[in-house]
Amino acid sequence: MEGTEKPMHKSQWAPLVIIGILVVILIALIGPLNTLAFLQSQDRPLLEYLTPQQLMEISNMLAIYVKGRTILAVINMGLLLYLMFLYGGIYRETKSNFSLCLLLLSITLFLYAITSNPIMIWINGFQAASIWNIFNILPDIFTTLASAILIYLSRQ
Repeated sequence: MEGTEKPMHKSQWAPLVIIGILVVILIALIGPLNTLAFLQSQDRPLLEYLTPQQLMEISNMLAIYVKGRTILAVINMGLLLYLMFLYGGIYRETKSNFSLCLLLLSITLFLYAITSNPIMIWINGFQAASIWNIFNILPDIFTTLASAILIYLSRQ
């Protein structure tokens, strides 16, 4: 069995590209975050004292935020689907506990990506009066489950 193992090819550029993308995203967020800073100087934003232009700016920032979250959630869902199939294939070949945990982790993160996607919240029907909407809680439950799986793997 040892003679059939494939050598792993690691790209030195992949981590740098990922870090570069994250830096660009953070730089792009600096403007909206600074714009919201003046609203957070008090306990809550006093929307009733804002001008219509300021309210329009906030509305535009929220629209960009929702679009960005939706795009990232769809990208994450695609990547996690790929990982689920990859780890599923590895588990079928090896039947190892580690690959099973990686499969469960990717499934859990996929469920997180689905439930945190603004499209799913919109389809479910956002109820502004109800803070206990299921989509407010489910992503955190899946994050907790993913963390527990990683702790289990680390303790093995």
